[in-house]
Order: sequence, then structure tokens, then C-alpha cells
Amino acid sequence: MRLKALGLGFFLLALAGCASLPHSDPIDIYQKTHSYKNCSFGEVWSAVLASIDVMDFVVRSAKKDVGLIQAVAKMNPELRHSPPLMNIVIRRENNRIDVNFHIELPGQRDETGKRRTYANRFFKSLKKNLK
Repeated sequence: MRLKALGLGFFLLALAGCASLPHSDPIDIYQKTHSYKNCSFGEVWSAVLASIDVMDFVVRSAKKDVGLIQAVAKMNPELRHSPPLMNIVIRRENNRIDVNFHIELPGQRDETGKRRTYANRFFKSLKKNLK
């Protein structure tokens, strides 16, 4: 009986230890949203398309009525992996336009923060194109 209680105690201790381990959701690193005021949806849409081109991506599909753009990086013959994929959602929220940027690097580890770099480059270009 005492052995069972001890075993149950260790089990619960191990379970509590596992539950308290920090869990980081990688989507926070790969996805970013910025809001823009004093801009029309059309202005933001055009600036997003220009930013995609500056980053050497090609639009795979675009649905302006729902504000969705999917783009893929231009192929580099030296790449060993699938090209990066970019998904952008543009939507109106009250008196602002929200732009959500998401990047995927198929088959690649992001040990150097490439996804964050892509997001920062995109929003820097978008800001420049909106001026």
C-alpha cells in the first residue's frame, strides 16, 4: 500500500513537472500584424503588391474582395529547399486597415530568424510604399 502511494506520488510529481514546462508557440515569430490609419484599402493593396515584388516574390493568387494574397519566392537554382511562401491578409477594421503577414520556410529550420527578417523587410517596404 505504501509503495503504491509512493508510486502515485512520483507520477503526480512528474505530471506536475511536465505541465509547468514553458511552451513557446512558434507562430508568434512567423506572423505579424500592423495597422494603418489614413489609408484606403486600395492604397494598402497596391503597396502590398509592390512590397511583394521588391522582396523578389511572385504572387501565386490574389483575391482582392477578401483581401488575401499568396506569394512564393522566385526560385533560386542554388536553393536546396522549397521556396519560402508568403500569406498576407488585408482587412478593414473600423477606421484602420490591418495587414497580417505570415511566412513559411518549407523544410527549413529557422535557427537564424529568417522568418522574422522577412516580416521586418516586408513591413519596412510596405511603409515606404505607403508614403
